[in-house]
Amino acid sequence: MAVLLEPFQSVDKIQSFMRILQFDKVITNENDGGKIWVFWKNEVDVQVVRMSSQHVSLRISEGDFHFLVNFIYAKCNRYERQMIWEEMSSDRMGVEPCLFAGDFNIIRSDVERCGGRPRNRVAMDEFNRWIHQGRLIEMNSQGGKFTWCNGQQGLSRAWAKLDRVLLDANFLTLFPNAHCSYLPRTTSDHCPMFIEFLIDPFSYGPPPFRFQQIWVEHPDFMNFVHNVWSESVTGSGLFKLASKLKKLKVALREWNKRVFGRTNNRIAILEDKVESLEHLLQRDWDK
Repeated sequence: MAVLLEPFQSVDKIQSFMRILQFDKVITNENDGGKIWVFWKNEVDVQVVRMSSQHVSLRISEGDFHFLVNFIYAKCNRYERQMIWEEMSSDRMGVEPCLFAGDFNIIRSDVERCGGRPRNRVAMDEFNRWIHQGRLIEMNSQGGKFTWCNGQQGLSRAWAKLDRVLLDANFLTLFPNAHCSYLPRTTSDHCPMFIEFLIDPFSYGPPPFRFQQIWVEHPDFMNFVHNVWSESVTGSGLFKLASKLKKLKVALREWNKRVFGRTNNRIAILEDKVESLEHLLQRDWDK
């Protein structure tokens, strides 16, 4: 499942985005501004509970259990935000496992900001009151201290933690290993959030084979595949097919290492560098 908040794209393009992202279904609060887009695969059982200009609430079911996920895109205006606190307070909180994730457009305390104008104390108190009344807790997370930056330079730069994931005790019981990673910012002024409900600390066996789209763009790819596939194999038809596929998989892994290097490792290294720069910027935000 993937969620886009304020995508800066016409709702008319939502089906195209769904195909590009390789999802099967999509929902948006189109009648309320279309600022929240939610994509998911067919194998995920999703029921739309309700939506407004500031949220989309979904019930996700798997087997005998189900839970509520509320994707939030709160207004900048304090009085408009009050509406979502009222709406969400009655959304079966305490009845079934419940999670709230997104851009709340408000911090909980002054330690969650650097630079910029002081935040409205009353607005922070209202946000904290809603959290306490719902007995919500912050999901375990890693990444930068702040999730938003205004992109300005020097003393004009401002940072804040506007994005977060909140959950109730029932959700924590259902998913005790739930975890959120705040990824480095790229084209947006907000950090992407990657939420994992189930984390297995152990890994068994070799990593699964994954076809890389970048292979197709290489001029030698088709010739390489043709040469490997043309190698002689004896046996029945099904045995030949299985053997050729296995040989091709092994050969493609070696070819990928030789031509592209260890792509995943290189990407991870670059992401770590971006994250380190982000931390440095947050530490020396006024320089």
